[in-house]
Amino acid sequence: MADEVRKAAFQVLTKAEKGGRINEVLDQALNGDVLTDQERRFITELVMGTTRMRGRLDADLAACYRGRYSRVERGVKRLLRLGAYQLRYMDGVPPHAALSTTVELARAVNLTRAAGLINGVLRELGRQSPPEVQPAGASAGASPLAGLSPAVSGELATAFSHPAWLVERWMDRWGRDRTIALMEWNNRRPTVWLRQRREESARQRLADIAAARGISLQPHPVMADYLSASPSPASLLKPQVMKEGLFIVQDPSSGAVLKAVDPHPGEVIVDLCAGPGGKTVALAECVAPEGRILAYEIDHHRVNLINSTLSRLGLDNVDLYPGDATTQTIPEADKVLVDAPCTGTGVMARRADLRWRRKPEHLAEMTILQMSLLEHAARQLRPGGTLIYATCSLEPEENWVLVRAFQGNHPKFCVVPMPEGVTRAWMDTDGALSTFPPDNQVDGIFAVS
Repeated sequence: MADEVRKAAFQVLTKAEKGGRINEVLDQALNGDVLTDQERRFITELVMGTTRMRGRLDADLAACYRGRYSRVERGVKRLLRLGAYQLRYMDGVPPHAALSTTVELARAVNLTRAAGLINGVLRELGRQSPPEVQPAGASAGASPLAGLSPAVSGELATAFSHPAWLVERWMDRWGRDRTIALMEWNNRRPTVWLRQRREESARQRLADIAAARGISLQPHPVMADYLSASPSPASLLKPQVMKEGLFIVQDPSSGAVLKAVDPHPGEVIVDLCAGPGGKTVALAECVAPEGRILAYEIDHHRVNLINSTLSRLGLDNVDLYPGDATTQTIPEADKVLVDAPCTGTGVMARRADLRWRRKPEHLAEMTILQMSLLEHAARQLRPGGTLIYATCSLEPEENWVLVRAFQGNHPKFCVVPMPEGVTRAWMDTDGALSTFPPDNQVDGIFAVS
């Protein structure tokens, strides 16, 4: 594998560490036709895997470093993690290649002074066997709630590469076994799902392109509009295919939220937090041709993404309003979707850096914002209209706790049954759309209307 490919991975990690979202920075690096499919897969695996397993890698590297690992400069740590990930998790990379290419990369990114240190630490790591995942004091036959302590949750956090505060929180609620199941899910390579267009001609065109490239498309067992691609979707994600507008990349759980909205042709629907626009464009297809989507998004980069996707798919029934939705007057609509910003604990498999960017105080900050959005939507909703609240969080404070608090302030609002199209297997006992990734094999989401 060319050193330029590893250098590209290092540059993506560097930009992300300076504040960029890892998925967006990676997409920018992979954009264009310069890279081969193999190179794209290698960069993606190296970047996302190193990011997911950062906590575990740092613990292993610290054990091999003579001194205080916390004092190692950031660029050198990034190099060590890249080398360690190849040694520990990439079977296709021979150990000698993982070591030598990382040392060469240090020279290529002006960190020649650290080449000897990197060589020594990675050699020591290569001589050691990976530590057992099972933490001390938690036997395989133990009850999920038996003997849990901050020390054990800390060991689990290191073993499964998650923040200790989040692991302790999850174990308090779910116990050890379900927490481990969720962390294992988060550490997997997520399946790329393609939501195909509604038009039969577009579906046939996608099937023809896939067949010509030796790709098998398989529908999701619950959400049939969503397709997985085997052995890899990489060649379908190239610009020359994407520009045809035959599909969008989206998890099936988002399709369940769309079913909760229950859009119909001719409706006017407000999408209060449009995000990257996946649900926005899907709603636009459903209400076309006479219906319209009024989409609000505060993030400039995401506004550009939405415009790009609308152009690629040839949709012209979306009115996009950049800026803070809570400061704008919302026109009357049949339905308002508040797909609220949240901690994202249901999508940490897909957003590899999110576990490290989230802090304990973010939960309270998010609930304040979520309540503000709901309050604003309630004031703008026409009489008899439907308000749909959704998150990609697994945390009760952002879901039912917040909904109940909102109902306390607005007793006229009541939770209504989900439409028939929402699969009952993805609903909780109180009637909300609620998925748990290891159980339902999709991203974790919550929605009520």
